[in-house]
Amino acid sequence: MYRKKYGKMTVSAWLNAEMEQTSLPLTIFGGVLLAAACIAVRMVSGSPYRMMLELGISDLVPPVWLMSALRFLSFVTAGCAAGLVLGYRERGRYAEKYRGCMLFVLLAVLELCWYPTLFSAGMVFLSLLEAVAMLVLALCVTVSFLRVSKFSGLILILHSVWLCYLLILTFAVFFRN
Repeated sequence: MYRKKYGKMTVSAWLNAEMEQTSLPLTIFGGVLLAAACIAVRMVSGSPYRMMLELGISDLVPPVWLMSALRFLSFVTAGCAAGLVLGYRERGRYAEKYRGCMLFVLLAVLELCWYPTLFSAGMVFLSLLEAVAMLVLALCVTVSFLRVSKFSGLILILHSVWLCYLLILTFAVFFRN
């Protein structure tokens, strides 16, 4: 509609058009919900220092405060992307929307399990399998979300980059032991 009326679409007009199609409270709720889950897992799992020293990976991992901040930010943005897609109002995309959100729930559960598996339990092989599954699921979710909302798909592309880092980190830990 915007393109027909004014010609070329700007980034801000595109974002406004995307946000008009979705529910802002649902987007915020998704981000807050995953942020709370991330904090709860970190509190239950405890500090990763002991396991990092046992596994001999303290030189591979960035400072814990940075890793925690990036992980928190990753969860918030991914939750917002899921809320954005779940609240999307455009007709005809219901199947893709719900498929993507169901896959996203699996992805979120795997991501929440990865941290305690590696840093609390020290199960390196299981965390490696989880990291591979997380990346595959993230790519499937990204494709589904891109079909519904380009903006949420772009957010999940950034999230997939974070998951690539986690996979590389887990591979490094696996081959070091």
